Amino acid sequence: MRLLPAVAVHETPDETLLTLGPRLLRIGGARPGLGEALLRLREGTTREELGAAWRPGAATALLAQLRELGWVTAEPAVSTADFTGEAYERQVDYLGLFTPDTGAAQHRLLTARIGVIGLGGLGGIVAQHLAAAGVGRFWLVDDDRVALHNLNRQFTYTRSDLGRPKTEALADYLGAIRTGVETVGVRKRIGTTGDLAASLPRDLDLVVVAADTPPELPAVVARWAASTGTPTAIGAVGVGVGLWGPVVDPARGGCWTCFERARRTGLTDDERDVEDRSTDPAPFSFGPANTVVAAMLAHDIVEFLCSGTCPTLGRRAALDFTRQKITHSEESTCTCPTTS
Repeated sequence: MRLLPAVAVHETPDETLLTLGPRLLRIGGARPGLGEALLRLREGTTREELGAAWRPGAATALLAQLRELGWVTAEPAVSTADFTGEAYERQVDYLGLFTPDTGAAQHRLLTARIGVIGLGGLGGIVAQHLAAAGVGRFWLVDDDRVALHNLNRQFTYTRSDLGRPKTEALADYLGAIRTGVETVGVRKRIGTTGDLAASLPRDLDLVVVAADTPPELPAVVARWAASTGTPTAIGAVGVGVGLWGPVVDPARGGCWTCFERARRTGLTDDERDVEDRSTDPAPFSFGPANTVVAAMLAHDIVEFLCSGTCPTLGRRAALDFTRQKITHSEESTCTCPTTS
């Protein structure tokens, strides 16, 4: 077993502190030999060797705490040679925030197959983050061309791309930041499950819904995803608010229909009325708002691909830009009748 590389060790006169992100483990009392024990644990050791370096009883208690936190792994140390020279080589230890098996998680990213519907200020930036994280296979779906007014927020395009299909321009951009990236461009406006069946393979690891038209697109994608067992993730930006999630995984009982039913139930009559009347996308967009939401959505997608879970699995995050406050909806439970 070994200690995750992302776990930092801090020595003070009174205690030893182990930290990973916001989580903290304090070790006080008599500590002769603890430094040597942690060094061995960092390199990989056994319970017996750890007990020989420190006190056996204390070593056993420490291991129990580290296992509960998910800070030790039986996975062999990742060879840096596996990832050297790639854009993602410095992120592998960060994946320890999601899973103790960081090397395996990075390899899962390398083999992930992702569909992106809508290649604008959300979808293009999500694809940018995923490609930089190591994902190398994308199905890029959009029927639009790059326009001048896109450039305030769609940072994967430049003036030299004006007039080009977004599927082609984004494919070139991803190829420039990710060696060997594979892309399939699909120039189509998705409106039916038949459009999806003709555009995407059934065995994708996840589909990102980042287009704002037609209004029924999330429900259309959800019906197709339920029939294929494909996980989905959605993002959107409104006036002063950004939304990401839910990530819906049919294999875990996730259901977009039940999520929407629960969400709508929580609205007031006036809020439902406004939502029903306001089906058109906002006529203006702001680069920082799109980028923040796309980055948070990409962060959750990477966590989901690495570990099978994330903060927006089955629920939605909302960022109020005016107050800089993030709230999460309650996780929905699928109540759809089962069929035999």
